[in-house]
Amino acid sequence: MSIVGVEITKGRIGANTLGIGDGISTIIIGAPAASGLALGVVKRLYSKKDAEDLGITSDFDQTNNINAHRHISEFYRNAGDGNELYVMLVDQAKTMVEILEDTGGIYAKKLLSEAGGKVRQLAVAVNPTGATTHLNGLPDDVYNAVAKAQGLYQWADDHFMPLQILLEGYDYAGNSASVADLRDLPNLKADKVSVIIGQDWSYAETKTGNARKFADVGSALGVLSKATVNQNIGDVESFNITDATKNIWMVPGLSSHQKNTDDIDGLKTLDAKGYIFGIEYPGIPGVRFNDDHTATPIIMDADKNVNEYCISFGRVHDKARRLLRETLLPKVKSSQPTNPKTGKIPPGVIKTFENIADSVFGDMQRRSEISYGKATVDPDSDLVVERVLRISFEIVPYGNVGKISGTSNLKAKV
Repeated sequence: MSIVGVEITKGRIGANTLGIGDGISTIIIGAPAASGLALGVVKRLYSKKDAEDLGITSDFDQTNNINAHRHISEFYRNAGDGNELYVMLVDQAKTMVEILEDTGGIYAKKLLSEAGGKVRQLAVAVNPTGATTHLNGLPDDVYNAVAKAQGLYQWADDHFMPLQILLEGYDYAGNSASVADLRDLPNLKADKVSVIIGQDWSYAETKTGNARKFADVGSALGVLSKATVNQNIGDVESFNITDATKNIWMVPGLSSHQKNTDDIDGLKTLDAKGYIFGIEYPGIPGVRFNDDHTATPIIMDADKNVNEYCISFGRVHDKARRLLRETLLPKVKSSQPTNPKTGKIPPGVIKTFENIADSVFGDMQRRSEISYGKATVDPDSDLVVERVLRISFEIVPYGNVGKISGTSNLKAKV
């Protein structure tokens, strides 16, 4: 006989489908060792002060004529304190290609691994000491690094750590007509890679030599960390990167150390070619990024599937894939009934798995991250011999107002 009456126990909590951690970022910077951070060591920061406590200060930048503190301070100015940022300093002699290819697993791969797969976006910044050799209007190291960055993404994705990669497009040669078209690179579709060539011109004017031709990749990384996964970093209403009180981003320029106003017509060409930089909109104070391009053509196939030709599409897709994996993983190796006559999956099992996946899409819709999502289980999945449950996923992202186009006329009367 029970004397309890009614007993209600707490249910077991499954995988977190909220996707906390969209803003977790990392940056690799070519620089001398800091007083509190040796080369090749990974540190997790939560504020600009954390970096300064490691010796990465404005004086550190000034003494070495580099932009390490600049990138980190710009990250936190835009992202806000409290955001996780994993930092690694590497020898200035190391190229972007070496950092990203990372054949020894001691640079980018080490950083991503030590961060436990949590990183959603990675930036690479360098402070080269030698002369720049250009290739197709970019430093040859930046141009060749695009393919290596896409390769790093593939390695990370194979290890269930998908992410976006931002490259510092330093020392742009200054000719928009002849610079490489990132939307049409030979034999390469780098849909996870973006090249930043914009700089705060007034800040760059305080530097000398190579440091003057830097690109503000830290600013872009900070905005990206702050943005929701479906947001364009160029969102005019949300992401004004100017701070007049601190004289930051008052004059937008390019990493050729040209002011935007020195090449207004060329900006349209650079935008069409997929580069990211700061721009001013007449009538609206402040500077915004022009768009969230990736280094790939814009593709739509016969079935209306589109590629990740912008960062926001890539972040949405990767977040959905991360959440689906985490939510479905507990069901791996689980025993499931099959139809005794056909050996196929019964409708009830199909519906169970579809509901699990659809709950992820439902949560993303409620957070306004996607417009629609649907999972469909293949009823012919073989769970007896092949033991693979095949599920297809359909995701409709939010759209983006790239521009508003219309026609106006003067009328004598209505």
